[in-house]
Amino acid sequence: MKKLYRILIVAALVCISLVTKAQNDGIGFTLLPQMPFANYYNPGIRMEQRGMIGLMFSNVNYSLYNSSVKYKNLFGNDETVVDAVKFVNSLKDDNVINSNISLDFLNVGFRVQKLFFNIDWRLRMTGQFNYSKDFVGFFVYGNGHYMGADNPCDFSLGLEASVFHEFGIAAQYEVNDKLTVGIRPKILSGIVNVSFDNEETKIYTDPNSYAITADVYLNIKMASLLEGTCRKIGDMPKMVDSVAARDMMDFGENIGFGVDLGASYIINDHFGVAAGIYDLGYIKWTKATTKTVDKKNVTLNDGLFGSLSEIRDMELDYESMLGDIIREVWGDSLMENGKDYKTYLKSRFMVQGYYEYNPMLRATAIGQLYFAKGKVHPALTLAYSGKFWNHMDLTLNCTLSKYTGTTVGFGIGGHFGPFNIFAVTDNILSVATIGSPAIEFASSFRQANARFGIVWYW
Repeated sequence: MKKLYRILIVAALVCISLVTKAQNDGIGFTLLPQMPFANYYNPGIRMEQRGMIGLMFSNVNYSLYNSSVKYKNLFGNDETVVDAVKFVNSLKDDNVINSNISLDFLNVGFRVQKLFFNIDWRLRMTGQFNYSKDFVGFFVYGNGHYMGADNPCDFSLGLEASVFHEFGIAAQYEVNDKLTVGIRPKILSGIVNVSFDNEETKIYTDPNSYAITADVYLNIKMASLLEGTCRKIGDMPKMVDSVAARDMMDFGENIGFGVDLGASYIINDHFGVAAGIYDLGYIKWTKATTKTVDKKNVTLNDGLFGSLSEIRDMELDYESMLGDIIREVWGDSLMENGKDYKTYLKSRFMVQGYYEYNPMLRATAIGQLYFAKGKVHPALTLAYSGKFWNHMDLTLNCTLSKYTGTTVGFGIGGHFGPFNIFAVTDNILSVATIGSPAIEFASSFRQANARFGIVWYW
């Protein structure tokens, strides 16, 4: 199974090691009643604490999402043997792998009468990798599956990946006993971005001569503060190999701006509602390098694999295959200096309501709309949360989404005076899936999420 996943990942390595960005980076941690993160996505949700501070490990998150890969579709009747054909047939025409990684270096909050302020500094890594069904099918079936001008292999890929700092100053104001409003303006400082568009490459096999040709369209934009140089397309993996921790501390270039907005309203002792917009903004990337390749009827002199037995037995030489893709399909040509360009954050609109019977029993419903590349992705989360003895929080949630399927999350928080620790996952069944393909519900997960942190508050 690991080898099969590497087929999907190998093309992204051409561009950058970050092939991840999540559709949903988890909302369960905002529902732990005594943790000071209720306003993390919505600065208008009222904070109960008078002050809080978190350093380095106050909030660490990793989320992975994919639109198509299901654990149960990797195997045939023998659950120990990968069925590559079954896997290819289960894919959609256009598939997505994405994730979020974030680390809060600093998160400080304090109250001044009706105002609550937050100052935060986060390192964020985001990305989205798109691949066609035929891209995987080409390595499983071989080019013989795509014969003739009317049946080309759609060898399409897309990637957008970014690493950037986010500096935010949030303020929420209690208009009265019921209404709270908030705003979080943010300054963004980009470290690296790769925008890779290869959505129109077609590979043809002549049914008479078996000659392999390609119509290639490739558009790469890249901006980086990393020390490694990238003079050619094939240099990108080498550049990523040279990344050091000091590269993450560069500031002052690739500046952008963002804002989060929100409001909450307490209807009575039991009911409340809130609405907010998260991640409205952009980054302007400077000192960009670009490459556009637009060629027709390019002859591929060498195959991308040695024999069909390599495909059948999943024994591909991936390093060699990566080099062949660059050389034969895209061309390992020089990058060029390009114009500045902008990338936009993937905005999210949220509406939520809750009913609280007592501190141990709160039910919450959260509707979310994600906006990415002109598409809207909805999700609905139903959650329970409660606090016990002022020392423990619990939350249990279920998220329904067309793209991630149905997931069940769990979170726990411990409170010992000013010291607080928490751990949350928005898909606990993804853990149960490992080694348990017989569990049908668990074996169809398409999203994994983990978040933990240590924070002090008073």
